[in-house]
Amino acid sequence: MDFGFSEDQQLIRQTVRTYAEAEILPHYQRWDRTGEWLTQDFIDKLVNMGLLRLRLPEKYGGQGYSFVDCGIVCEEIGRCDHQIRYIISNAIHLGEMASSMHPDLQEEWIPRIAKGEMMSLAFTEPGGGADAGNIRTKAVKEGDYYILNGEKTSITFTGVSKVVFVSARTGGPGPRGLSFFLVPTDTPGVKTTNFERMGQRLDRGGSFFFDDVKIPARNMIGKENEGFIWAMTIIGYNRNFVPLACIGAAQKSIDETVEYVKTRQVMGRSVSKWQGVANELATEATKLEAARMLCYRALSLNDRGLRHDAESSMAKWWGVKVANEALYTCMRLHGHYGWAKDLPFEQRLRDCLGMESADGPREVHLGIIARDLLGKEHAPF
Repeated sequence: MDFGFSEDQQLIRQTVRTYAEAEILPHYQRWDRTGEWLTQDFIDKLVNMGLLRLRLPEKYGGQGYSFVDCGIVCEEIGRCDHQIRYIISNAIHLGEMASSMHPDLQEEWIPRIAKGEMMSLAFTEPGGGADAGNIRTKAVKEGDYYILNGEKTSITFTGVSKVVFVSARTGGPGPRGLSFFLVPTDTPGVKTTNFERMGQRLDRGGSFFFDDVKIPARNMIGKENEGFIWAMTIIGYNRNFVPLACIGAAQKSIDETVEYVKTRQVMGRSVSKWQGVANELATEATKLEAARMLCYRALSLNDRGLRHDAESSMAKWWGVKVANEALYTCMRLHGHYGWAKDLPFEQRLRDCLGMESADGPREVHLGIIARDLLGKEHAPF
């Protein structure tokens, strides 16, 4: 059992960290304050780093990253702005779906996403998110087309994405009646709205509305009524990317706070020499390291083709929770400065708090873990 990273993985970490601290971190607070969108120059640099080709097919420049490798990227990007992680993880999702896309769709959309055009994934609906089997959006087949009607909400990059991947009901009730479709956002009948949130202003969260949207049957990803498989595949590994990005933000805050308490003087000595302060930082560092290992273990299981449902749920709910606790501690240890918008702690906390609901809230994940422990017949659901 090896708990270390290879030399190549250490190089990935250092390369991405250097890039993120030079090209992402300087813009982090400004994006939040102004709500401005990414410049083309920024997107071009993201593309040139190869961060949108981590798991694309080789013919499109894919780099053959493992899921553990991708997790390292997500953690390092999260140190500087985990909203940029959405762009990278969406491209990873595209790579997973590529082999089940119609060849014409591959040729059209994979190069476009690899060059920095935005895409959205639309699972969540007003009536439920984690309950993917209760999807109400419908796609009715008419000849060589499907007619799509419904609403998706809390979707990233609403209004700026060029294509959205939509789960819709094509069969009977429950998870086995779902299919997955590629829908260009300029298709007649597609509308969007954005809403203001406490954090994550950059990701343009909002809703998609589909009103008699006519899409070719070839736009289906995979086979009819197998969309739930895609949803669970993507959500399964993404439940580790989400906490890793939050852990990255928390670790960056710990690193900054360590330097601060070494130099801040109180009653003639540095704050770090007060045992209460030192113990708090040591506690948060321990929790972060444990959460980090949960995430990478689950991703390693995924790389080996092994089940990781419970492990990913442990990583998701616990990783985000302890990251937010560490962020709050760092903000508090900076005293009144910590609450100021001049420092990044309050923004990081606002951005990461919403991740407690992303890809399922803690109650859902505790249920998944309980089902693994107790067996389905004895678990709550």
